[in-house]
Amino acid sequence: MTKSICVVGAGVVGLTTAIVLASRYEVQIIADKFGADTDSVKATAVWHVYLVPETAEVLVWSSVTLQRLIDISRLYPESGVEIIRGVELFRAQRRHVPAWSHIPPEFAFLTDDELRRFNEPEGALHGSMSSLSNAPVKWGYRAPAAKMSSYLNWLVEQAEKRNVQFRRQHVERLADLSCQHDIVVNCTGLGAASLVNDEAFEPYKGQYFVVASNDGSPTEYIGDDDHPDGMAYVIPRGGEVMIGGSAEAGLNDLVESIKWSDVVARAGRYVPWVRDSASGRPRQLVVGVRPVRPSGIRLEREVLGTGTCIVHNYGHGGSGFSLSWGCANAVSALIG
Repeated sequence: MTKSICVVGAGVVGLTTAIVLASRYEVQIIADKFGADTDSVKATAVWHVYLVPETAEVLVWSSVTLQRLIDISRLYPESGVEIIRGVELFRAQRRHVPAWSHIPPEFAFLTDDELRRFNEPEGALHGSMSSLSNAPVKWGYRAPAAKMSSYLNWLVEQAEKRNVQFRRQHVERLADLSCQHDIVVNCTGLGAASLVNDEAFEPYKGQYFVVASNDGSPTEYIGDDDHPDGMAYVIPRGGEVMIGGSAEAGLNDLVESIKWSDVVARAGRYVPWVRDSASGRPRQLVVGVRPVRPSGIRLEREVLGTGTCIVHNYGHGGSGFSLSWGCANAVSALIG
């Protein structure tokens, strides 16, 4: 007899998990938020290992996911996924080879000439950035990134093709679902903090602006998390450009608190288009919270006192998009 499985949560992790499980089981997704109402829609959705411990398992999950995203971008252009190149800059850390450097199909450290460009004094690039002289870029690398625009909608379509059922419902207790399903999979992200009383979360508030792209907008992303005046990044994504940003540990609110002028000053140093063209374009501010668990992702099987089997799959930090397919396969393996 085919097992009946309920996946709680309809973000990128929940949808992906449901798709993988639907190849062998009867699957239903239960959530109180779908589509544009989920936290996943706010993700910048670049592939990287971010705000999660770089364990051997995480590296495997990220590798599986990257390969799947590459395949999706090639086979399903309507998915909203494509591969773009990017540059990450580091000021505070000593140069080292990231544990995941073997995973992307392209990885290379920036050359001395490239680093010199990012460290050029005021005037060579632009803006008043005197604070950077005391915090130069020490190293950086180029690696691919994946973008998401209509990705969530595409995942829903893929789930529907596999006969996954959807139900809008607020879940108070996972055990309450046991009378209808053999197994419950918990993909509730930050919601797990209250749903299962998980006190291990340390939320990270993130903010960025979105502007429409044009013929002169950037085609590669750039990120400078160590910028002394605040995080700076520019990420092109299917007809729009995300300009940010912030990663504020311990904040769990959605109050807008970054200024466009500050973001332009930081990100515009590297991408002149931000200062010269984006400044005059309509923009939207996006505010979200990353579900960070400093102790790591919770991906494990639990049997409640009632006999209900729960498989937890949450706490992906800033890497839900980057780990989703690998974690979904791990959930399937746990169910057996």
